Amino acid sequence: MKRTYLLLVALLTVSSLTHAHVVKENESALVYYMPKTQLAITLSYDRIEQVPGAFYQYAQRYLGTSDVITEPTVTYQLNNVTLGTHASADTTRAYKIPVHGAHNTHLVSLTQDGRLLGYNCPAASCECSVSESMTMHRTCAKSPVLPLLEEQLMASSTAKMAEGAAKLIYRIRETRIQLLAGDVEHLPADGTSMQLVLEELDQQEKQLVELFVGTTTVTHCTQTLYYTPGEDVTDLVVGRFSRFAGVVSQDDLSGEPIYLTLQAHKQVLQEPKLKLKPCGLFAHLYHNLPGTANVVLRFQDMHIAQEVAVAQYGVSVPVSNSLFMGKKVSIVINPETGNILSIQQ
Repeated sequence: MKRTYLLLVALLTVSSLTHAHVVKENESALVYYMPKTQLAITLSYDRIEQVPGAFYQYAQRYLGTSDVITEPTVTYQLNNVTLGTHASADTTRAYKIPVHGAHNTHLVSLTQDGRLLGYNCPAASCECSVSESMTMHRTCAKSPVLPLLEEQLMASSTAKMAEGAAKLIYRIRETRIQLLAGDVEHLPADGTSMQLVLEELDQQEKQLVELFVGTTTVTHCTQTLYYTPGEDVTDLVVGRFSRFAGVVSQDDLSGEPIYLTLQAHKQVLQEPKLKLKPCGLFAHLYHNLPGTANVVLRFQDMHIAQEVAVAQYGVSVPVSNSLFMGKKVSIVINPETGNILSIQQ
């Protein structure tokens, strides 16, 4: 994702920066931002929907089973929790490169939100990762049509319909046994045909049995919670998960809490002076030295402890202008943290 663009900005000021990075009226400059890190807490869970069959009351009588669904329910089961990061532009840390300066602004690559990707770097090297968004995948769908023949559908009562459906189940089972024993007049031509016939019989039996025992539909879901690291926190509730509602908000007491503990390790280097003149020029290209954070997530018996890089815990450092004298230099920046990945001349 390579993008280079010029911003003509009028009266844009960033209060946290010095005058060297204020874009003046009618000034043509390329403006870019340092990244800001968010913690991405991804929950993988199942939505389990159970629906009773039309003939569940007759399961014991005709199929000899009492293991049936008797009322509709929807429950949720948390399977996994993962911790990642997501980067966005930190508009409080903006920098500019004047169009008529020492650097060729058309060689500067930015992400769509204005984070620095690199300088004179190949397109393949200047790529930005895409954060995961909420996705849901349904594994199956239910048909409202009963898989019965005309004889069963025309029955005078539900009990008679259930009896007819049970007879169909037993007929399918007898046919399967006869096929496997070779006790039929016309056998399938080959092994592949036999397999297809058996699979079709299995599917028909499954649909009929579900009329008695009910159906269970499992939907696999993932949802990501975002948290922007600031100061240290201990056992902060960043979300909740309910067996009956899935992912719920922090203040919804129907769910069990997901706790976050964070210990920040900020860079302690002093901010560099903006007017560095090793070659008699201002430094306009900056990279970030990120800090880190020790993060612990807890949910019931699940536990994650991980150290992550946090861009906003870092400091901005100028790239020496001496690198840009003589041969063309290629610089690749990590858009997630803002640090330099490689420098080639």
